[in-house]
Amino acid sequence: MKKTFICLLASTLLLASCRNDFLDRKPLDIISSDAVFKDKALTEAYLYHIYDYMPVGYGLYQTEGQNVFSGLGITDLLDGSTDMLRSPSIWNESNSIMIPGLISATYNPLETWARNYQAIRKVHNLIDGLKTSTLDETWKSRITAEARFVRAFLYFDLVRRYGDVPLVKDLQSFDNLDNLLVPRTAAADVYAFVAAELNACAELVPSVKALASLELGRVTREACWALNGRVLLFAGKYAESAAASKKVIDSGSYLLDPDYNALFQSRGGNREVIFEVMFNGTNKGHAFDNLFLPPSIDNGWGSQTLPTQEAVDSYEMLNGKAITDPTSGYDPQNPYVNRDKRFAASIVYDGAVLKGKTIRTAALVPDDGLGLEGRTVTGYYIRKFIDEAIPFVELDFNGSKVSWKELRLGEVLLNYAEAQNQAAGPDASVLEAINQVRRTHGGLPALPAGLSKQQVTDRIMQERKVELAFEGHRFWDLRRWKKAEEVLHDKYFHGMKITVDAAGKRTFTPFELSTLPKQVFLPKHYLMPINLAELNKNKNLQQNPGY
Repeated sequence: MKKTFICLLASTLLLASCRNDFLDRKPLDIISSDAVFKDKALTEAYLYHIYDYMPVGYGLYQTEGQNVFSGLGITDLLDGSTDMLRSPSIWNESNSIMIPGLISATYNPLETWARNYQAIRKVHNLIDGLKTSTLDETWKSRITAEARFVRAFLYFDLVRRYGDVPLVKDLQSFDNLDNLLVPRTAAADVYAFVAAELNACAELVPSVKALASLELGRVTREACWALNGRVLLFAGKYAESAAASKKVIDSGSYLLDPDYNALFQSRGGNREVIFEVMFNGTNKGHAFDNLFLPPSIDNGWGSQTLPTQEAVDSYEMLNGKAITDPTSGYDPQNPYVNRDKRFAASIVYDGAVLKGKTIRTAALVPDDGLGLEGRTVTGYYIRKFIDEAIPFVELDFNGSKVSWKELRLGEVLLNYAEAQNQAAGPDASVLEAINQVRRTHGGLPALPAGLSKQQVTDRIMQERKVELAFEGHRFWDLRRWKKAEEVLHDKYFHGMKITVDAAGKRTFTPFELSTLPKQVFLPKHYLMPINLAELNKNKNLQQNPGY
């Protein structure tokens, strides 16, 4: 192996500094690969640096002393490009994606191509470096498998964005530059590679029950199975997807958290979470609170992306009936009572209490600093993920320690239900998986018996919309179901205008968000454009249709 040099950023090295002798070592800003892969602490530091490339859906977060635009962009959530959220600014990333003519080969807020391939090369550096390392073989196998898990996730991220992508499996040499010009590999083959990698990695990493307490956030066997269930669902391999998700369910390692709000307040180690990205609030934190709390609370950064009335209306009544059902008991002038428990845990509405403060979104509310006309254009704010342990006065741009829950049992159960329903029809295990989520998180009754395969499919789509709200799944679900044009194209979405008369009576009136850009979704939007710079570097790449 040729000697290369690896830059290890300071905060990454801090993760390995638990060893007493670590700070006595020589300067570590640039170290030869030979030195790195002879040393366990340095190798782990390099692995943690690779972990930092895992996508995080919080928008802007900080790691390694840098501000990183992850998920969608600095001020947005991925679901802002769906029917669930709207941004008040035309220039916010989610709006710019859905405005005709803005997203292109030179402008794409969803661009991850260069960053992902940079990370993949770092994975290959680690794999190659450990081949000749004299460190313990069992330990090396685990470290390599963790890096391969990240690589599998990044390839999955690429294939669902771009379709066919170059599949590079080994460290490339710069001796022959033509060998670097790798053409695109068929999406089906990329999915197959990712699935095979995750199966292999599952045999080389510990189960969650064997994970040490200081290893929270590292890859486990169950995380490999859970991610594979998701990947195979996207690939349309339904029987295999169901089998992978069932391994997680049958392991007994995880339980649904009956307190849905507490689940999204947890900073690590929640019994439902299978894989999470951890934050310490110092050298690695995120700005979610500042971006999404009411702006009068957090000094002006809030309200970047706001729940729509379509999102609110998706939550059933506690009796399990849709609000459009005339027998549901829904009162349009008292719309927030007796709703699915996940509603109040996910969305701040007029009169909701957040961090001990009553939030008002009605028009003409006095300037009490807790909700002013114009601060939310939809009448709602996001509650999910807000760190309620941080008082209003202590908000910090990178201060939240709430972890990003990338994989959790709630999703796995719904992945299983969808895959098994597609593979074998709505058997008892499908309904039980859905009902577990509805019962434990929503406080809702079981689905009625006798539903057809299509009816169960429709209920799974509805359940995913609320259970996984604002977690980035809706954006991808609409694409893999090929429903994005139907749901999004040529649409304005809605908010809730609340007026208060002299006697204090409140009137609730849904209204069209016609001052915001109309959603546009064209067939070409099922895939993202490849950046022009990448096309110019590689003559063997072809652009996706329509761009």
